[in-house]
Amino acid sequence: MAIPRTRNSLLFAVLILLPTAAWSATPDAADLLDAALNAPEHSYQGRLMVTQWSGKETRAEEVKVSYSPANRYRWEFLRPDGSVSRVAISDGSREQIQLLNEGKTLTGESERGATKLMFPEEEKGLLLKNYRLSVSGPEKIAGRPAWVLELDPMDAGKPHQQLWLDQETQIILAIKRYLPKKHFAALSRFTHFETKPSLPESLFALKADSAAVVDTTPDFLSIEELEKATGRRADLAEELPGGFVFESADFFEVGKDMVRHLRYTDGLAVVSIFLTDKPVQLPAPGANKASPLSPPSSLRLSSTGKVLAFKRHAQHYTLMSDVSRELLERIASAAAKPAKEKPAPAPEPQEGRIRWTKFAGSVESIDGDGKRLWVKGKTKTVKSRDFAVTDTTEILRNKKPAAFADIKPRDKVKLLRYNNATREIKRIELASSKN
Repeated sequence: MAIPRTRNSLLFAVLILLPTAAWSATPDAADLLDAALNAPEHSYQGRLMVTQWSGKETRAEEVKVSYSPANRYRWEFLRPDGSVSRVAISDGSREQIQLLNEGKTLTGESERGATKLMFPEEEKGLLLKNYRLSVSGPEKIAGRPAWVLELDPMDAGKPHQQLWLDQETQIILAIKRYLPKKHFAALSRFTHFETKPSLPESLFALKADSAAVVDTTPDFLSIEELEKATGRRADLAEELPGGFVFESADFFEVGKDMVRHLRYTDGLAVVSIFLTDKPVQLPAPGANKASPLSPPSSLRLSSTGKVLAFKRHAQHYTLMSDVSRELLERIASAAAKPAKEKPAPAPEPQEGRIRWTKFAGSVESIDGDGKRLWVKGKTKTVKSRDFAVTDTTEILRNKKPAAFADIKPRDKVKLLRYNNATREIKRIELASSKN
């Protein structure tokens, strides 16, 4: 069984442009980090050269970039002859990757628009705990002077990262991620760019729904929610060696087999652990398989990197990350040990965190008097769950505003946002059943 390649999100986030005063003197490292973490507010266009080194292999790809606030982007990946091989687009809330040769479109929720378990402040705190920050430069990128922000890991075996931020506009002009003394690195660098007063809306228009569109929106579940949704114990700790902390979980199917995916982060690097009942197809021993090239995230510029697999009892574990082989083996050793029994959880507060889920498949039944919906999962392994509809619930049916009375059994549930404590629906997007 093969596991499809993953991204740090279908989400590639865009390069950063922060509209503040120019840095005339050497800025503080914390200010540079804040600039890199904030969302863009100005339009720009440019060309990037994205290069990855993995063992004896080197891959490069040119990307034509357009960006407009709030969080809308278009990346056209170019072949050597200048023609477009694929296009990544976001309208600010949804993302699409259009695979032109295959005639397929992958759709998902924007990374910045997704409701994650880990808040940005918590993730930033992890980064500051696990990395040393320093500033050097200026150096020139695309003919423009830029300050260099260095992020050096506290633990050996993690990639180092450099960001070049434009002195005048604070745009990230380049990002490099590498393992010292290893032939494994990724570099995304502007070769040309210019700011724009505005850009046409048509650049960021998503393709209409069709049979060729595949929804790849990830879910952001806790370990407990993953276990409830799948009926399977994950048996993994919340923390792993190297400062990695559980970030979120998801599950999907490959053929008839379920794959559970747990993501860990140290604030910058990511470790993915896949749980399966069958062994997965792996690259040749010692090979470092890079993921498809993509422009950098606000901070993350990463590839799938190394893959490590082992079996514990009847469960197969597959780990993916761009950390060193030695560190990945330490993480695998810790993951191979059964997690400690957790104490009984404290009662959840009445006002829980707002979450969204893709586990839902369709509306199973409706209680009109109590204004409740029973939603069944996409597969038989996912149990039906009930949710409450309130006066503030936003309902869309076939992309148009609708009322509770418009909801029908067997309606397809495309998106469900809800309060995990009260089970009250905040937003639900439905599509009519074809049956």
